[in-house]
Amino acid sequence: MRGELLGGRYRLGERLGGGGMGEVWAAEDVRMRRAVAAKLVDAVPGRYGDQVERRFVHEVRSAANLPHRHTVTVHDCGEDVVAGRRTLYLVMEHVDGRDLRAVFHSGPRPAWHEVADWAGQIGSALVAAHAHGILHRDIKPQNAMLTGEGVVKVLDFGLAKILRESLRLGELTAGGTALGTLPYMSPEQCRGDRGIDHRTDLYSLGCLLYEGFTGRPPFTNPAPHALLRQQLYEAPRPLTARNAPGVPPGIADLVASLLAKDPAHRPPDAATVVARLRAELPDPGPGPGPQPRTAAADEAAAELLRRTEREAGELRARVERDVRRVREQAAEDVAAARATARRMLDEAQANAIGLLEHAKERADALLRETEKDAVRLLDEARARADRLASAPARPQP
Repeated sequence: MRGELLGGRYRLGERLGGGGMGEVWAAEDVRMRRAVAAKLVDAVPGRYGDQVERRFVHEVRSAANLPHRHTVTVHDCGEDVVAGRRTLYLVMEHVDGRDLRAVFHSGPRPAWHEVADWAGQIGSALVAAHAHGILHRDIKPQNAMLTGEGVVKVLDFGLAKILRESLRLGELTAGGTALGTLPYMSPEQCRGDRGIDHRTDLYSLGCLLYEGFTGRPPFTNPAPHALLRQQLYEAPRPLTARNAPGVPPGIADLVASLLAKDPAHRPPDAATVVARLRAELPDPGPGPGPQPRTAAADEAAAELLRRTEREAGELRARVERDVRRVREQAAEDVAAARATARRMLDEAQANAIGLLEHAKERADALLRETEKDAVRLLDEARARADRLASAPARPQP
């Protein structure tokens, strides 16, 4: 189905997942040029098809009027023929992140306060939905997406009810048919009771909390009939320091009350659950203060550390290159200075030798001239002496 165009507007990309409620595909809104997600559900065949579509569109529009920080925004819905089958589709915002099932079961187990914080966010979405008379009926880790900013988005809000009512209108299921995901279904939902209320979502939220704390849902029997019996009649193993390290007693008591078989013994509403969860979370202290860590925050911190180490390594290499270049330049400068000094010394020595030779030559010339003068004076003195000796003696008076 990749490449098909829904409603002349939404181009299907990769298949993201699937289940009893249909398939989810990545898609592009070619008109708005934005990434979206499209949920595809096979339409009911037969004479009730038009009524099913009208009811589906009506219910989806009702769910779309539930803007909340922790719910996925619904953009559009409709019906089209996909791969030769009449298909109902729901177009919603594309959420980047990991569902809580992947968070719970890949890597180290998250800290209890992270799980409690995520459940509190889901509970906030339930408060808004229940106030509009919308039940989710399929709260489970796979339907809670954790974004990179640590925000939980609840997927498929109201879709279980939408599909159940649509199918009932098509008379394809008898009244009392149970829809949902068995490991997270409340006892009244397992029985297919009519008139179930918001407390069925609280039971499912308790199952999600239990799995986040222990690494497994409260009941895990692989046989569906045995698992159904457990949901109806058996009590889950209590949360202890061994199977749920660090979980405060107040949180353990809250989970036990959420998993009560009788809805009357559960907390009265989602707001009460959120308040009790927040009351147990670590106090961030005055001001903005540090908040409880989340898996997304840990990943962001790890990425920041990796980026810092990478940048530090690059800076270290750059500094080492610069130091090496400075040292090489300094060595070249020293060698040049030494060569210049040696050349200047050689030139000074040559000049000194030249001056000495010149001085010697001048001294020799002066000596020769002095000797000549001395010889001349001596000769003149001898000649005068000879003249005096040969002159006649003067008579005495």
